[in-house]
Amino acid sequence: MEEFTDKLHYEHKVQYYETDQMGIVHHSNYIRWFEEARTDIFEKIGAGYDRMEKIGILSPVLEVSAKYRSMTRYAEIVQIQMKVKAYNGIRMSLEYVICDKESGEIRCTGESRHCFIDRKGKLVCLSKAWQEGDELIKGIM
Repeated sequence: MEEFTDKLHYEHKVQYYETDQMGIVHHSNYIRWFEEARTDIFEKIGAGYDRMEKIGILSPVLEVSAKYRSMTRYAEIVQIQMKVKAYNGIRMSLEYVICDKESGEIRCTGESRHCFIDRKGKLVCLSKAWQEGDELIKGIM
């Protein structure tokens, strides 16, 4: 993955409750960190989920996957970089790389897929339902 701007990365300090008996981060937390990064990054670019929901647009997760590369432990700081892999106005695929901030070692990589729907659950094309949001997402591709 190439270098990212400050807008396309998020930092997280590992909390004790995120670890298991082996003293490493439980695998389910990496998926949560994808979510944290995604919501933070979209807020930074002006397309925050709170803003979308006020307009009546929701963006559910359709699919998520993660590949665990190395262990993360309590109090470490990780950087989560996100990239828009594909976007057509209706569906979007995002790619994530989680690295240890200090060493740069990759901890986890993953992807998530999303769509855009209205409050009734019907697919919407973001370019028609919220043109500004469409342009904001295209701006980080």
